Amino acid sequence: MFEKAKRKSTSDIVYHEIRRKIVEWYFEPLEHLLEEQLVEQFSVSRTPLRQALYRLELEGLVFKASNGRIHVTDITLRHAKEIYCAREVLEGALAREASMRITQLELQQLYDKIYLMKLAASENRIMDIVKYGTEFHELIHQLSENETMMRFIEQIDHHINRYRRIGGKFNPYYDPNRPILEHEEIYKAFLTGNADLVESVMREHIRNSYTTTLLAIESYVPK
Repeated sequence: MFEKAKRKSTSDIVYHEIRRKIVEWYFEPLEHLLEEQLVEQFSVSRTPLRQALYRLELEGLVFKASNGRIHVTDITLRHAKEIYCAREVLEGALAREASMRITQLELQQLYDKIYLMKLAASENRIMDIVKYGTEFHELIHQLSENETMMRFIEQIDHHINRYRRIGGKFNPYYDPNRPILEHEEIYKAFLTGNADLVESVMREHIRNSYTTTLLAIESYVPK
């Protein structure tokens, strides 16, 4: 029983680490994930590694080729459109519900994330801008208290975060101040207490993010 629990724990650790590396682009789209290298890298046996890879395959972050090799799932325009369409609806609805519950303290917490984004931009830390922007959205999700919609967005969250990073990474026209201004607009909408406005501004922000992602995908050239 102990050995079974230990293997499960090891599988979870490997799963989360490989997923992080895919989301953060340490593992590139279509990259071949060699079992031998991963076993050595994580100091684990093949069983927990394969369990982790199977979970990632179910989530669509990796796929098994006809020859049995495991590859990181590609970045495509079609998939981006599907993800962002779903994200726009969910983020808008979550923001609407959060606007009806948010307190002054929580408004300050939202602004603190924007402050961190500005600091990162001043030091040209692009990925940190993305990181704090992600935390801004996650705070809104929590404030909504809508567990059903939060579960829905969690199901595509890893894909969302992967696409979020491509904008700053590969879009040659990426302006680090653009997402900051848009998050400020969302914050200002929250200050009004107008739920319709909050949802509208949030959905516009997601559409703008989608446009940025499309430009990045078109500029991305796999190695």
